[in-house]
Parts: sequence; C-alpha cells; structure tokens
Amino acid sequence: MEKMKIGITQGDINGVGYEMILKTFETEEMTSICTPIIYGSPKVATYHRKTLGSQTSFQVIETAEAAKENNVNMVNCFGEDELKIELGTPSEEAGKAAMTALDQALADLQEGKIDALVTAPLNNATIKVEDSEHFTGQTSYIEHKTNDEKKALKLFISNNLRIALATDKMPVSEIASHITRDAIAEKLVILHNTLKRDFFIDNPRIAVLALNPFADGQEETAIITPVIDELFKRGVRCIGPYVADQFFGTDAFTRFDAVLAMYYDQGIAAFKALTQNDGINYTAGLSIIRTAPAIGVSYELAGKDMVDEQALRQAIYIAIDTTRNRNRFDKERSNPLKKQYFEKRDDSDKLKLDQEDAN
Repeated sequence: MEKMKIGITQGDINGVGYEMILKTFETEEMTSICTPIIYGSPKVATYHRKTLGSQTSFQVIETAEAAKENNVNMVNCFGEDELKIELGTPSEEAGKAAMTALDQALADLQEGKIDALVTAPLNNATIKVEDSEHFTGQTSYIEHKTNDEKKALKLFISNNLRIALATDKMPVSEIASHITRDAIAEKLVILHNTLKRDFFIDNPRIAVLALNPFADGQEETAIITPVIDELFKRGVRCIGPYVADQFFGTDAFTRFDAVLAMYYDQGIAAFKALTQNDGINYTAGLSIIRTAPAIGVSYELAGKDMVDEQALRQAIYIAIDTTRNRNRFDKERSNPLKKQYFEKRDDSDKLKLDQEDAN
C-alpha cells in the first residue's frame, strides 16, 4: 500500500520549526510510516542543519508528485531566492516566507497531491495578508482558503484529552457576546461529527463547560443549557454545563471523549497543565485535514538545540490516523443499505422502507 503523503510547512524560519522538523526525521522511523514532503527552502534548512549539527538529510524536489518513499522530500518554494535568517528575531521577511510555503502546501492539498497537512509555528504579528488588516492565525486563514463554506473548530489533543474552543482569542469583555445559541450548537455539532468521522468514536460523549464560575449566569440558563438539552434529544451526547475548575480538578474530564470550553484561556490553561510537550492543534470541521504542534515560534530557543520535537511527531501521527479514519468512515457509508422495519401503527405487518433514515 502506498504511504500517505504528509505535507509539512517550514513555519517561521527564525523560530524552532526547522529544528523540530530535523529532529523528527533523524531516524528512519517516520519515513517508514509516511512520505514526508516539507514545503520550504533547502538553503534555510541547510543553515539550520549546520547550526544544530543535525545529520538529517533531505531530497529537493520541484513538485509533490516527485516525492519518493523512504526519503525526506523538500519542495523548494523559493527557487534560487536568498532568505535572510535572523535566529530568534521576528521579521516581515520571515512572515512572508512562512506564508509562501503555507500557500503552496494548501494548493497541493486541495489538488490531492498530498493527503494531509502539518504546519510548523509562525508568528502572526509578522504576517501581511491581502484584504486583511490583521492575520489572526493559520486556522482561520486555512478556513478561508479552503473556500468550502465549512467552519473550522480548534481542537487541542494530547492522548485521550481533547479540548475544543467555542470562542477564539479575544478580550474577556467580548466573550459573552459571542456565546449564542447558534454558535454553541454549531461548535457542538462540528465536534460531534469530527469525533465520529475523524476519530472513529461511534457514540462520543462531550462535556460542555460553563462560562461563569458557578454556572448560574444568564449564559448558562438561557443559552448553554437549552442548547445542550436540544442537541441531546437529536443524538448529540453533550452534557453540562460544568464548572471548569471542579471539572478538571476532579478528573471528570477522563469520562468524556472531548470537552467544549467557552473561551481560549479556560480550555488552554487546563490543556497545558494536564499535558507534556506533545500537545497538538487539530483543525476540525473542514474538508481537509490539518494538524500543528501546540506551541509557538519560541524565538528564545531558536538555534539552541533545546526544543522537544514530540509535538510535531504527534501532529504527524494524528494526521495519518485521522486521514485513515475519515477514509474508512466515508467508504463504509458510501453505499448504505436501506433500513428495513415493520410499521405497526396500523396493526399490519407490511414491510416498509424508510429511505430518509437510510441516508
């Protein structure tokens, strides 16, 4: 069976992205389970390799179609262009280079030239994007570029812990205004479907956290609880709202397949406290599969051989597993049998076929 082609972007060339990539592929283990295709600059990669004393080698290719199994392949996104490297320093040039690699990888992903995408960290503040005053992150950018009218959901994963976010980074004063019935319902349905399709969990249990410390505010009584009750009736096994500190402090989270936190700090603070260095950011809800290590550019560590690569390694593992799960899920449901049952309301044994239920 042909190995999956996993695209990996270089991220910020002045950060720790290349160090994580080089360390991940130091042994043959990773190339035995997938065909990695790095989108970046061979010259920059060589600079980082010399700085770190790395022995990782890579094969430069022009297109993803030229990738060879059992090799670390690199698509040269910059031709003969020279990129200025300033380890540990943010720069607009580094931001532009990160986006060039990301755009080419996304194009290949949408054309089916690679099977999934793993993105190395970049610095939002250095990114300049057309028609956007502020770049808010790779997740929202990827959502926009896929252009399939689907909404992305950030899902942070470490082993069996999965925490999704109802709202993203924003001032605390604005959070409550974004907690609406439609928004919570949308996130819960995306999370439910992702757990079934991408993680192959047949009947997932989802814990929903409260917005307020005692779960007794207007948001809980008028918004969150009614949404939970309605979706539960429709087959989405969501339960709550739970007070966040008690929920995580009593290990209640271990009884659920995923958690929906109401805001960024509520979910991420708990996630980082409960995990080591292997957490990943999974982009749920889109037609494509993208993962990323749940760390920043870490300028203070760049070039010092101090970065743990496990988060990138796990991001690759999850990309492979979820791609395989999604393909299996879709294949098994591509040609379903019509559901058959006896309708007894009219006291007859007439066999009926319910096409709507079957689909």
